[in-house]
Amino acid sequence: MNNSTLMKRYDYLDNIKWVLTILVILHHCASTAGLDPIGYNLPHVKESMQYQYEILGTFQGINQSFFMSLFFFISAYFVIPSFGRKGTRTFMLDKLKRLGIPTLMTLFLILPSGSIEYAISNVKGFFLTGNINLGVTWFCWTLIVFSAVFALFQVVSTGNQKVDADKPFPALWKILLFAIMIIPVNFVGLYLMETLGSNFLGFHLLKYFPMYISMFYFGILAYKYQWLDKLELKHAFSGILMWIVAKAFIGPIASGYGFNDEMFTRGFTVIGMSMFLLYSFKMLFNSKGKWSSMLARVAFAAYVVQNIPMKLTADFYQSFMTQIPLINFVVIAIPSVIGSFAIGYLICKTPVLKRIF
Repeated sequence: MNNSTLMKRYDYLDNIKWVLTILVILHHCASTAGLDPIGYNLPHVKESMQYQYEILGTFQGINQSFFMSLFFFISAYFVIPSFGRKGTRTFMLDKLKRLGIPTLMTLFLILPSGSIEYAISNVKGFFLTGNINLGVTWFCWTLIVFSAVFALFQVVSTGNQKVDADKPFPALWKILLFAIMIIPVNFVGLYLMETLGSNFLGFHLLKYFPMYISMFYFGILAYKYQWLDKLELKHAFSGILMWIVAKAFIGPIASGYGFNDEMFTRGFTVIGMSMFLLYSFKMLFNSKGKWSSMLARVAFAAYVVQNIPMKLTADFYQSFMTQIPLINFVVIAIPSVIGSFAIGYLICKTPVLKRIF
């Protein structure tokens, strides 16, 4: 791989990251508006309006079908050049600083700011059950572990690595075969989650980890063989078709037989939507202006602190909330997104914190 490849910068990947960050915040705003209990939800509205929770649930289901897996793919895409520049020690120290410190901040500052009692019981729970809620920074902790495994493999395999020939973008039949073969592995993840807990060792929802691990690995391969440069319209079309077929047909059929539909569809939806979005952003948003550069710069900090403006908004709004969940969602979402990026901007302007974020 030549130096020009190592130095190449993909603006559209930065753009995807800040868009996905907004999507994650909106996803959690939907929970705050009355869905999944996260500690500061609005109370449920009257029964005649609760059908709108299904709309918010559908929105979350669409997000969950791909977005965090795509985050892992994009994060993995840059580990090879990062490791090559820094070496093992500096590479891991950098990961511990940039990912570990935000995780500790969440555990000992952000979560306690919401509820001291919960924060204490959360830490106690780790010693009792092995489960601990790291908030949104479960993603950071997981990236540390994934990066450590990658670094260990690089160290162990030093001197034994072969010079791999260039490989084309995977054929559609190989992608479909993988999506089928990952189904039983997804069920293993589901079993482990139900047996060990939803936050075992800080890993949030183990049922999704087979695809998280896969997409991290695919991100490494994508950089190695420059698959993003080979991504074409046919891949985007096949990808969105995979996603539609999985959500419209495979999922309902699996559910009809009493199976967890996500475990059947996840390989198709994650890879399908990822191919579609990566190609779309590459063709339409492969440049950065002043605002998009700023959003990309502060997106990680905004991701980490999102619960702060979200809780403040929910607490303030609760006393005069409407009985219309979709309106409640919008009212919470707007200040939460703006507030998260505003706090993130301030963090990235702070002399010490900007070295972390």
